[in-house]
Amino acid sequence: MLIQEAGFVADNVLLLGSRHICIYLIMGDAYALLGGGVSWEVARLEAQLNRFQVDRDRIRYLVVSHAHYDHCGAVPYLMQRHPHLKVVASDYGAHILNKDKAVQLMRDVNRQTLDALHKPHHHNGISLEFKPVPVAVTVGDGDRVDLGGGVTLEFYLTPGHSRCSLSTYVAELKALFPAEAVPYPESNQGKLIVTATHDYDDYIRSLEKLKALEIRLVGYEHGGALTGKAATSIISRGLGAARRQRQRIIERYNELQDIDRLVEETAENYHTLQLFRLIPFDVLRTIIHRMVRSALGQV
Repeated sequence: MLIQEAGFVADNVLLLGSRHICIYLIMGDAYALLGGGVSWEVARLEAQLNRFQVDRDRIRYLVVSHAHYDHCGAVPYLMQRHPHLKVVASDYGAHILNKDKAVQLMRDVNRQTLDALHKPHHHNGISLEFKPVPVAVTVGDGDRVDLGGGVTLEFYLTPGHSRCSLSTYVAELKALFPAEAVPYPESNQGKLIVTATHDYDDYIRSLEKLKALEIRLVGYEHGGALTGKAATSIISRGLGAARRQRQRIIERYNELQDIDRLVEETAENYHTLQLFRLIPFDVLRTIIHRMVRSALGQV
């Protein structure tokens, strides 16, 4: 089952945000937020934390899955709102979150989107400006953060969607939080959408790495949380979907012998999907160009 409404998806897991931008609150003795969201959703997030009567003083960690703006845009606000928060990221993610060019790009996207949505640039008297993100804890494969109360976050480097992608696993709950490192269901119809936008080989290797995990819940940062049999089989099904798509790309390229036409065709297909409709087509075309070349072994 695919759950897209805010609320508890497991005893210790609270889904926050919206179906488009999801954040998860993992609750042990201490709490951790998984997912850095976007600045124009902070009002919704604050209202949800009030609605579910969350003790904000217990939120000790904020895990950034990867340094794409829609997964870290609210982090500077949250750090100002909760100064005791420790940001957790991969080593390369920490590098990007403090790289001048990347920070400036995310700052520009943030400003432009707030203006386009006619949203204020402050909330609760706190600026929504994107700023460099000091990362307190850098993690790699097998590193852990103990929240107490029998709840531990375990981390896996899962590049492929992005170079800095980090997945979080909570063994006690058999819950995986992969952001976009695992193909996600467009709807309850079961079709999986592949997001191997940086490196196809890495994407498949990351899925292979996650095969050993026992999974009963998958918390995506876009689209909601997957439970039941659909979650249990997600890695094997995701691997199948990724390999089939790669084969289709190769076969279509052999037919067309024109990578630009293939990229245009593939980008048009992705743009019909709910998540990707929000991305300007010229930006999406650039993203898909990298994915297609990677699938063809050209990067």
